[in-house]
Amino acid sequence: MRNNLPIFYQLLCFLVLVLSFQAAFSSSSATQLCSQHESVALIQFKTLFSIDQTASKHCKYGPIDSHPSTNSWKEGTDCCSWDGVSCDNITGRVISLDLSCSWLSGTIPSNSTLFQLSHLQRLDLSFNDFKNSGISSEFGRFTSLTHLDLSNSWFSGPVPHEISYLSKLNLLDLSSNPDIDLPSKPVLKLEKSTLTRIVQNLTEVSEISLDGVDMSSVDPDSFKNLSHSLTSLSLYSCD
Repeated sequence: MRNNLPIFYQLLCFLVLVLSFQAAFSSSSATQLCSQHESVALIQFKTLFSIDQTASKHCKYGPIDSHPSTNSWKEGTDCCSWDGVSCDNITGRVISLDLSCSWLSGTIPSNSTLFQLSHLQRLDLSFNDFKNSGISSEFGRFTSLTHLDLSNSWFSGPVPHEISYLSKLNLLDLSSNPDIDLPSKPVLKLEKSTLTRIVQNLTEVSEISLDGVDMSSVDPDSFKNLSHSLTSLSLYSCD
């Protein structure tokens, strides 16, 4: 029995070493996942807006409860744990941003740090108040997007043709609820040339909603050439 003691102690030391390594690995895994660059970009994006509950007052017309998501965004904390933010489990890159019904009131300029989130696959800014501002052409930089929802957020003006660069889109929603009775509702306008590019390039899209969008210059026959993958097309109350 005495001769077995050195082997026993060697095994015990080995076991302690393994457990210490596992503890260190677990501690390392629990550290911040989000990249510093994207964390700063999100914080700067947050500063563009005031938080106003009335900015999302029309969420009652949709299935989502409104709440100020960005209130959970704090410097020095992991942005992957922030409300509305989802990251890739391996790279830590921000791949989804869901700020629907988040009480955001303000505008998104073309130099916004939002457009630094180059790995985004899903972006939902629906049911906020972007103050009749235009949709920036910079949205066309999100070439990995599969879902883009800018509905009911007080965007106006022409839909930028750069939206057609988002060739991986499965869902595109630019609609405004025509049943909301407002004295001066913002209107997005879809030009014929932009629709032509969308038809040509969005070959994977399955859902498009353009309710309330001004399409007075569009040839209705253009929609015949939409992707064969399209399963839902909503054009309610389009001029």
